[in-house]
Amino acid sequence: IESDVARLSTLIDDLFELAQIDAGSLTLHREPSSLRDLVSDVLVGMAPRAEQQGVALTGEVDESLPSALVDSQRMHRVLSNLVQNALQHTRSGRVFIHGKAAGPELEIRVSDTGEGIPQEDLPHVFEPFYRSDRSRGRKVGGAGVGLSIVKALVEAHGGRVWVERTSSAGTVY
Repeated sequence: IESDVARLSTLIDDLFELAQIDAGSLTLHREPSSLRDLVSDVLVGMAPRAEQQGVALTGEVDESLPSALVDSQRMHRVLSNLVQNALQHTRSGRVFIHGKAAGPELEIRVSDTGEGIPQEDLPHVFEPFYRSDRSRGRKVGGAGVGLSIVKALVEAHGGRVWVERTSSAGTVY
């Protein structure tokens, strides 16, 4: 019962945040933030789960990147959701976070060597409640709102998010 209550509480929080975003009432608390620190914090926080699964979780951020004016708590959530999703679909192998300059923009990629997302599902993965593998139970696969929150928070910061299937069947966000 305790784990079900925790899962429902998280779902309610996620739905509330999505409602705030949809209503345009989300307030971002932007401040200069180090992307290196942000990535490092996510790596440390997700390391136990990755280790338990036997997945190598690593990251690299170009040292020359300037601070970014972001809501660091919400960007932490974005990266955590992406890494959680990558770990969920990577039974062994690697999940890698890479931050770099991409022209005038900053780019953070989360890539994995997992099973990949079927090509026909790629356009839908950021839709609320969309699940590419409908046979997966909610206890295993989550509620299907994590990636829609990612998209909404990235766009609230003026950024873009997309997903690609790699040639080796992994995924890059």
